Amino acid sequence: MRFPALVLSCALSLPAVAQYPASFDGSFESKKPGGALPDGWVDWGGKYRLAVDDSTYYEGHGALRITPFEKRGMNDYGCTVIRIPVTFAGKTISLKGYLKLDAVTDGYAGLFMRVDDKSGAVYKMDNMQKRRLQGTTGWQQYNITLSLPSGGGTVYAGAINHSNGNVWADNLEVLIDGKPLKDAPPLRVYKADSDHAFDKGSGINISSLTPLQATHLEVLGKVWGFLKYYHPAIMAGEYNWDYELFRILPAILNSTSETARNEVLLRWTNQLTAPQEFRRMRTGKMVIKFTPDLDWISDEKTLGTALSAALKTVAAMNRDDASYYLGLEPAGNPAFKNEQAYNTMAYPDAGFRLLALYRYWNIIQYCFPYKHLITEGWNNKLAEYIPAMINAADTAAYQTALLRLIAGIHDSHAGIYGANVVIRNTDRFRTLPLRARFVENKAVLVKVGDEKYGLQVGDVITAVNKEPVTAMVQRLLPLASASNYATQLNRIERILFQTQDSTLQLEYEREGKISSVTLATTTYKQAIIAGGWPSVSWKMIGEDVGYVYPGNFKNTQMDSVRDAFKNTRGMVIDMRTYPADNLLASLVKYVLPSPVPFAKFTVGSVQQPGLFCVTGEMKAGAKNKDYYRGKIVILVDATTQSNAEFVTMALRLAPRAVVLGSTTAGADGNVSYFTLPGGVQTLITGIGVYYPDGRETQRVGIVPDIVMEPTVKGIRENRDELLDRALAIIRE
Repeated sequence: MRFPALVLSCALSLPAVAQYPASFDGSFESKKPGGALPDGWVDWGGKYRLAVDDSTYYEGHGALRITPFEKRGMNDYGCTVIRIPVTFAGKTISLKGYLKLDAVTDGYAGLFMRVDDKSGAVYKMDNMQKRRLQGTTGWQQYNITLSLPSGGGTVYAGAINHSNGNVWADNLEVLIDGKPLKDAPPLRVYKADSDHAFDKGSGINISSLTPLQATHLEVLGKVWGFLKYYHPAIMAGEYNWDYELFRILPAILNSTSETARNEVLLRWTNQLTAPQEFRRMRTGKMVIKFTPDLDWISDEKTLGTALSAALKTVAAMNRDDASYYLGLEPAGNPAFKNEQAYNTMAYPDAGFRLLALYRYWNIIQYCFPYKHLITEGWNNKLAEYIPAMINAADTAAYQTALLRLIAGIHDSHAGIYGANVVIRNTDRFRTLPLRARFVENKAVLVKVGDEKYGLQVGDVITAVNKEPVTAMVQRLLPLASASNYATQLNRIERILFQTQDSTLQLEYEREGKISSVTLATTTYKQAIIAGGWPSVSWKMIGEDVGYVYPGNFKNTQMDSVRDAFKNTRGMVIDMRTYPADNLLASLVKYVLPSPVPFAKFTVGSVQQPGLFCVTGEMKAGAKNKDYYRGKIVILVDATTQSNAEFVTMALRLAPRAVVLGSTTAGADGNVSYFTLPGGVQTLITGIGVYYPDGRETQRVGIVPDIVMEPTVKGIRENRDELLDRALAIIRE
């Protein structure tokens, strides 16, 4: 998964809006001086002219017009939205309306809609970027639909122009589950939503931590998380469980013995309201992959007899298949609901820092399908990170501890981002217009954006600010969120030249000679290096080989590819990218003669968190007597991640296909987002993906049939060695 740069800039640039509209009006019929936008509509972008045009419209007397200024930057866009609070209930929200385009080039146009959850984190977004609306067109109707978070939030709906042309929008309408917004039922209000006792701070201050208190906090974290996901009253939204933590913490910290602590936890557990009668989950026909890790609640030596028995009683309760804090997306990955981000406190107090640890540890404990692949184990992480959270002296220390914790699950989807993040945030750092790649365990320059630096493609960077690159790698590895070593190096490549200084000293090797140079740094936006990736979606290489680059390929191009590749000897599918379209519906069907199983999944449970069951096999392809009969070579490396890995699993089943390259990212499956205190946003792989025979894909990645990596010599000669080898395989 990835966010384009435009999405991130949108996420950070919303101006304050004092009043919310009672309803959505996208007709643009209101008359204001100078064609000003109607009430409620705001300029979200600031680099284009936004106005109501009374000379061009689909219906009525006016339409929205978005026009670029004469000097347009590469990342400039024009967008206007109206802000809609989610005070209504529904599963989906749709924005439909009419667009008219005039000379839209070098970019795209579209409707725009973003859904934020109640914490302010981005939940879903669609700016129609993938549809690439371009050219000159008459009025045409378009539609985008997103799912809604169950706990409320905010929707931003409107239109966007990220091009050199003019765009008009008219008759925009918002629908909830296919019905007009005004007819949507009100959102259910939970008792937990009315608890605001600790909105301004937890009041918990821990100046020093004794060994006994550290043990108390470890047990509390486990009990707190277990009750959060297993007690029906908490699942029903009867308690703000974040704030109940702060209510119990003083008594836990002041407990003078383990017995006293357990008595506090026992009273806390027993005072929860009696559960309603819910249906018991049945697993008789399900193939169980993992059962919940609840052995610890039987540890009477640690918990005492009474508390252990009380927790067992909770575990045996009947539970609903809906929960205030946890749900399942349509694909089966977890939906983390009502997890507040507490954005106003970039450096949370000690209570909120503990909450961050408890929230994350228990999400992995009960909702991560790959917990069994955490090499170092997960149970010990709670005790390990309690001192780190308590002792984090500032925002950077807190976020560094979080990043180290997150990196410990070894998931290439994971990481941290958000407006409050001060580490790894490219808006807060400087860099160089250089791109390096680790080849033969060396940091080799593969792109040089400014020739005046005197550096060349193929130069090996040996030290940065006098720190050897080998030492940098060892320092950064524990903070690199990735499933395997190759992908960790890929993450480190991106921050190799990150600094807050105005200059950076590099030591490099060229033809056996070591040299050094001190260079002026620049912002990340200014350091963007054009090129480096194929600009085509498909092409012919000679007359006998077809080439497809899924990063740009659209399914609408399939007929052209089929005609062009008809008499070729072979095809190269360059999966060193992230697919721009659903290739299962196009290329995969093209290369397979008949349906074939290629994957199965594990999904979690709301009623019994920590339980993961195996779904049925998924098939790829269809009956196709005209399938592609030439050789197929699929190129992969550490940039092949998630959907790219999933599609490769299907493509490699073609009769004459081979996979060529190196270890892929090893993060296969739909992702689930959630927030941590301090406005930190993160995500995990949410469903387990396996081959039909049960082999793992997470951390392992797609194992190539032919293992091959680039060489320093090949980079210096400006050759794509994998592509050369693929052509040789096809033509041999």
